[in-house]
Parts: sequence; structure tokens; C-alpha cells
Amino acid sequence: MIDIKIVTKLRYIIILTKKIYKNREKDMRVMILLAHGSRRKESALEIEAMAAELQMLAQKKGQFDAVKPAFMQFCGPDFYKVVDQLIQNSQSDKNQNLSGDAKQLKEVVVLPYFISAGSHVSDDIPEILVKAREKYPDISFKVTPHMGKFQGLKQLIIEETV
Repeated sequence: MIDIKIVTKLRYIIILTKKIYKNREKDMRVMILLAHGSRRKESALEIEAMAAELQMLAQKKGQFDAVKPAFMQFCGPDFYKVVDQLIQNSQSDKNQNLSGDAKQLKEVVVLPYFISAGSHVSDDIPEILVKAREKYPDISFKVTPHMGKFQGLKQLIIEETV
């Protein structure tokens, strides 16, 4: 005989799981490729192209909704401007979408686009993230190791310099 209490609990779990999954579909996850910046326009264009290529790869794998470039100095946009634009765009999408299905920015993963841990990596980026968490309390901010720490980078360097 089937226990009614167990069936009721299972139905509740299924309903709750569907709600959680539906909310996740509405959550926007973004990577910010945070680079040094340069006075040379060509340098910024390289970073923008890298972000665009990473976005295509990330969207195919379902890892990120967007990959955006940001710069520490000499050119823009800076980190806060990128986050503000993402928030503004998601709010604009929500207002234009009558069904309310627009994604809301919930998670930002920061990739420090640096080979070594200079002052931007060790001091400035952690400080930016502390301020960002205060300014945007509804958004989760995570940071990856800087690119120089990526394990596959050493092998890639050897392969590309043959």
C-alpha cells in the first residue's frame, strides 16, 4: 500500500524542484574578462575580440550567458560600467518582455586576464570585488585565478612555440 504522506512529500519536492529550475533559467551568469587596458586602441580591440570568441564557446557549452571585456586603466569600459550596463540591459529586457521571463543578472565570474600576480591581481581586483559586493548585494561575484595560474597554459605555450 502507498503511504499518502510519502506521496505528498514527493509531490512537494517535485514542485519545489521545478520552481528552483525555472528560476535558474531566469538567472543570468556572466564572465567579465578583466584586463589591464592600454592606450593603444588595437590592444583593447584584441581583448574585445577574445571576449566575443569566449562568449561563443561559453554559450555553446551553456556556461555563461555573456562574456564581457572590462579594463583596469587607460581605456574603458571599467568593471563597474560593465556591471551597470548588464543590470540596465536585464531590467530593460524585463520591462519589454510582458511575460516577465527576462533573465536577471545573478552571477558574475571575473577572469583576471593577467599572466602574473602584480598589484592589479593581488590588490586592486580583490578591492573592486569587495566594493562590488557592497554596491550590488543581489549579485554573486566570484573570481578565478589569474590566467598565469591556469594549468593548461604551460602546455599551450610549449605547443604554440614549436
